[in-house]
Amino acid sequence: MPRILKIKCAKCGTHLYTYIKVGEGRLWHCWKKRIIQDNTTKKENEIKCPKCGNLIGIDKGPYINIKQKSITITK
Repeated sequence: MPRILKIKCAKCGTHLYTYIKVGEGRLWHCWKKRIIQDNTTKKENEIKCPKCGNLIGIDKGPYINIKQKSITITK
């Protein structure tokens, strides 16, 4: 059953993504087609928090590989 997650920066608490999670388990990467709202900034292939500049993940084409300690997730 899909669920909607709110992904925030672990460093400053800024809302980064609203994301549709499908399946169980950890969030290792975000598929771009499932991102409803994107508030991040992108420099080359690095995805960063727009407020504090914390590295959130690396753009890998169809998905973003999430750096695990850089986000917090709420439902």
